[in-house]
Amino acid sequence: DTPPRPVPRAPEATVPAVPSPIGAADQLRDQQDVRDLEIVNQRLLDAIQSGDKLTYSVLVDDGVTAFEPEACGHLVTGKAFHKYYFELEAGGEPASASTIVEPRYRVFGDAAVVTYVRLQQRGRATTRTEETRVWRRCDAASDAALGRWRLVHFHRSAPSNAYG
Repeated sequence: DTPPRPVPRAPEATVPAVPSPIGAADQLRDQQDVRDLEIVNQRLLDAIQSGDKLTYSVLVDDGVTAFEPEACGHLVTGKAFHKYYFELEAGGEPASASTIVEPRYRVFGDAAVVTYVRLQQRGRATTRTEETRVWRRCDAASDAALGRWRLVHFHRSAPSNAYG
């Protein structure tokens, strides 16, 4: 019994990839969309953090829906629920800062999903939330002066483990 001999194979041909002009245009548009989403998402978080109700109202759709810890498991619809937090007195609150960790951007035509972990520092305390935001591309004639995207839904979860 002799072992079988290896069958010789022809070397695989390597053909250099030729970039498609259409693919390149799509890739550039996707990169611009991601950059726009990075900017508008950060602008929204800055507006929330600083209490900038005007910027918030421009970037967030009137019919926004949300699941968040403050809603105690209920789906919140519209901006009225969040208006309360903008009207709270900021006196005595320690300075705060937000850091976005591991962001992911996925664009689906006129919709986009942005997911990330958000670290919020207030004084010496740091909290973590896991967030998903759904953005809709605005029409060119829309009143979205601060960006081409408007927030239509978000889900923010506070983990209940030792790291939260």
